[in-house]
Amino acid sequence: MRANPRQIGLAVAVAVVLAVIVGILLVDSPPDQQPAGGPAATTAPASEQPTSAPATSAPASTRPAELTDGIYTVGTEVAAGTYVTTAGDHPCYWARLRSFGRSDSIIEDDNLEPGESATVRVQSTDKGFKVSNGCRWRAQVAL
Repeated sequence: MRANPRQIGLAVAVAVVLAVIVGILLVDSPPDQQPAGGPAATTAPASEQPTSAPATSAPASTRPAELTDGIYTVGTEVAAGTYVTTAGDHPCYWARLRSFGRSDSIIEDDNLEPGESATVRVQSTDKGFKVSNGCRWRAQVAL
């Protein structure tokens, strides 16, 4: 039984799409590293914003003043430590990552509703911290 040209074209198109998806997932994927266990984030209404927490011991040069939309590499682009935010007029998203570009890379994540606050402890064992949809995260320092 011979495949007709339409079936062959469809098979080639599917193969190309799959190859592109696999290529995207494999780009810049460092080896997996398991996180130190336990939940590291809490979400609370804006009226219950935290007032203080231990300061991070990482050098200030690896701590931007504010994190906005992006994926940050822990240890080079962002220090491990505690970060806080309050969602503005629209929902926003955050995720702690064990790797980049893999389907199982999320250690922990959440979608914040408008006005909702969150405190996230980025661990030194995390590979990345992802922020999207407009939340502005600040490193929390002890008072």
